[in-house]
Amino acid sequence: MPHTYFSMSQKLSLVIVSAFAIVVIVWLVQPGIASAGAPLEALQNTSQKVHRLLSDTELKKPEHALERRNQLVSIIGERFSCEEMSKRSLGEEWPKLTEGEQQEFIRLFRTLLAKSYAGKIEGYAGAPLRYLAERLADGYAVVRAEIATSKNEFMLDFRMVEKAGDWLIYDVVVDGISLMNSYRGQFARVLTFASTEGLLERMREKADLPVHARAD
Repeated sequence: MPHTYFSMSQKLSLVIVSAFAIVVIVWLVQPGIASAGAPLEALQNTSQKVHRLLSDTELKKPEHALERRNQLVSIIGERFSCEEMSKRSLGEEWPKLTEGEQQEFIRLFRTLLAKSYAGKIEGYAGAPLRYLAERLADGYAVVRAEIATSKNEFMLDFRMVEKAGDWLIYDVVVDGISLMNSYRGQFARVLTFASTEGLLERMREKADLPVHARAD
């Protein structure tokens, strides 16, 4: 099947949603590919948890919609390394933050990520994601896959890092567009006219965190 071509804005939108939609998708192993390693198994384990949640008849009831959404966000969030994503998205500015500011940045980043995918990913449930290849080297891995929906088809690279014996995602590349590069660009633009404290303040506003949640 030929690939559908997207505009830059469409690709950026796909990056955000696809980065988190992978764990609600049915994983298929391409015939002829060697058996999956630990990184893909980690993704599949999370996918299984999500499918059990989405199949829970009790949680499908309207009165449990918020509980179901919160559990979904929690399960998916566990598969991403917000610490690694925070460091990479802030780049050379990261070491300039105090330890308290770094912890707050990670907390805010996690909240903003959840806001970006909550309410969008359930629509991907059941869409086939075909596993194509897996590369591992020095505690890092790339899992390449292809997703096909009723409207389009595109390639994804899930970049993962091993942390405490588990494999966590720190970046997703959708048809050449990197989630991390997208966030890095956004933060860099803010830092051209604001300090890191100014960036944190903007993140607090977007995350809607109360004052007592801020770092000292």
